[in-house]
Amino acid sequence: MKSVLSIAAFLLLNPGVHAFWRMQCGSPLVTDMIDPLVQPGISPAKHVHNIMGGDAFDKTTSWARLQESTCTSCEVKGDKSIYWVPTLYFQKASGELVQVKQKDGMLVYYIPERGGDAVETYPKNFGMMAGDPKLRSFDESNEPGSEAYMRQMAIGFNCLNYGGTPEAFAARREMPTKQEMKDCVNGLRADITFPSCWNGELDSEDHRSHMAYPSFMEDGTCPDSHPRRLITMKFETLFDVAEFNDVDGEFVWATGDKGGHGYHGDFYNGWDPELLEAAYKDPTCVPPVITSTGGDITQCNTFTSRNELQGPNEMNSCKIKPITGKEYEGPFESLPGCNPVGGAPGDCGKAVVVENAVDTPSSSAIQVVAHAKKTSSTTTTTTPTPTPTPTTISTTTRKKETSKKVEVASIPVPKPAVTANPVLDVGSVPEKKVKEVVVTVVETVYHTVYNQAVETATEYIPHHARHRRFFRRAPRHP
Repeated sequence: MKSVLSIAAFLLLNPGVHAFWRMQCGSPLVTDMIDPLVQPGISPAKHVHNIMGGDAFDKTTSWARLQESTCTSCEVKGDKSIYWVPTLYFQKASGELVQVKQKDGMLVYYIPERGGDAVETYPKNFGMMAGDPKLRSFDESNEPGSEAYMRQMAIGFNCLNYGGTPEAFAARREMPTKQEMKDCVNGLRADITFPSCWNGELDSEDHRSHMAYPSFMEDGTCPDSHPRRLITMKFETLFDVAEFNDVDGEFVWATGDKGGHGYHGDFYNGWDPELLEAAYKDPTCVPPVITSTGGDITQCNTFTSRNELQGPNEMNSCKIKPITGKEYEGPFESLPGCNPVGGAPGDCGKAVVVENAVDTPSSSAIQVVAHAKKTSSTTTTTTPTPTPTPTTISTTTRKKETSKKVEVASIPVPKPAVTANPVLDVGSVPEKKVKEVVVTVVETVYHTVYNQAVETATEYIPHHARHRRFFRRAPRHP
């Protein structure tokens, strides 16, 4: 067994153990009430989604079906995968609901594993979900570091204002208030990180249990129940909320969620297996992380040499008609499906927040009664976000009734104590424990450099300029 210090030294000198790129997706392929992962074959599904990816998207899906796609709304032509998130709506003071448009599509991050684990690429017919659409508050009963806790911490929001002071990456665990949204002049960014530890199953009943988060969410050690490692994926989606700055009302997700705790994302693999494998092992796909070009997909020879990258016109022209045969821009008197504003999915007769609610069957009769009982105001309550356990993710939360923002400082990962002449019987230390110590060191150094030099710095650059080669890079603000 190698010593801790020798392994750590190797990893610190080789931070790009695996590839890293950010893939742009254009405007949605379609906005529709279809969910082939959670509700295969059902039309309409529970709530409206913005869907990106291959145009073979349908009520049911498979890897083979996605290979029939004639185009994709994402940047890599050999990626026929589908990526989807809930649609964001704005409810005016009159009660009328209209869709909030996406801005610059979506960014999908393919993130490196920095601890040295062997990483497998996504298998055929693999799908997964991150987040829980039923959550309406941060559940403090979850043990810090537990899977349920990590699922909540994997969601974050940023209010983008390139002319102001940039917020830390995923600074908020909860949606900004309507008043705070006025500072989101360049958009509201919703982020969600997917788990990467795998038990070998292609799916699970809840579409999440076959996956688990590593100890540092994006990296770290995997639990014994999920020993295999897949690529870490993250969605970054920008919504044009500034359009509603001078309009009275509030923002709400298609699930009825107003706080953002129920934000979620879904993925179904449609990659060309050989292409994904080659790219993730390509050293040119690992640009320096200490520059703002970190993750620039145009630096990856696997994609450029095969002419795999397409421009925004091609991405944005890839469209299909809604499978349900309906349009979802609004205006609506109520959210499509059984999703009362401020309530839980399936609870059409009530407009209150129900934490960890269980879905109930939708009923047209219930919806009619709910519409008849519709009132002009809705009362909601939330539980303030707790201080996070040792992690590199910072948090900001608020109490909705006062709209007062409370800053909660993140607690840094403790650094291992090292003496001038460390004495360690390496042979007596379990290999997994050695890995945990190594990853702690690597993660601390990596995030110190990465978050400060990449994430914070790039907040000053418009979303499309940061991540696409197709637009002139905007100048940095002093």
